[in-house]
Amino acid sequence: MYEDIDEMVHTAENELREHFEITESPEERIQFGEATSEDFLNAIDANHKAMIALFQKVAGLPDREFERQYGVRGIGSRFRDRKSSLKDVDDAQAFADALAELMPESLSLETVLYTFYKSWEGDQRRFYRMRYESEFLEFLNEEGYAAWKGNSLPGEPDIVIPETEPYEVIGEIRVIQQKDKQKRFKEFRTEAHEAHENFDDINFVVVANLGRQYLESHGRETVRSEITKDGTSEIDAVFFHDERDDFIEQLEDWGVSTEAQQSLSDLE
Repeated sequence: MYEDIDEMVHTAENELREHFEITESPEERIQFGEATSEDFLNAIDANHKAMIALFQKVAGLPDREFERQYGVRGIGSRFRDRKSSLKDVDDAQAFADALAELMPESLSLETVLYTFYKSWEGDQRRFYRMRYESEFLEFLNEEGYAAWKGNSLPGEPDIVIPETEPYEVIGEIRVIQQKDKQKRFKEFRTEAHEAHENFDDINFVVVANLGRQYLESHGRETVRSEITKDGTSEIDAVFFHDERDDFIEQLEDWGVSTEAQQSLSDLE
């Protein structure tokens, strides 16, 4: 994720330097007041994804706000990934006109890039977290387990196996930031307790993505014990992001039903 963010910010910086005047005393400042609508449109057209995202963040014009103020819907969602030129697109021109009107006379280049980095980081963290959950469920299904996200169930667990009651496995998936880890570990223990109260004869599992570096520096088993509170919680198993095979082995040891087994049972 951070490699992608770094690349986006690097691209944005190059386009800002290419399309806008930047003064250097006492710090590098982008002189947006000197820019025309055409300058903004050219910058957006040079890299749709990076520059539309940057200007939306800095100008405070996400899709919904831009539609509210200017009556144009989906500027970011429609145009960020578009391959063809935006120069003759009326809605893109309307966005460029708004930027020429709303952007401050000048802004520190460092401030613009930092603002973009932090706001894009927040967006991408949510996106990568959702994508990670979906990929893990897809992996379980590829391995023959009818795994799904239980939004309609008590506690809204991230992992439910099988599709119908009686459920055999309930679990949670988290991409965890170090600053939030104690809060997340406590949430796991609370969720495990609630799952065992809500469902009979289930095993509660945790899939915790803390990153390779953190696990290497703190030790896997130490972190695992920290999550389960030295085994005193109602968490039945903890797996890290690179322990998918171990997860499958545990399901096999527990005798969790596969889709094929369930189909045979239904026929009987």
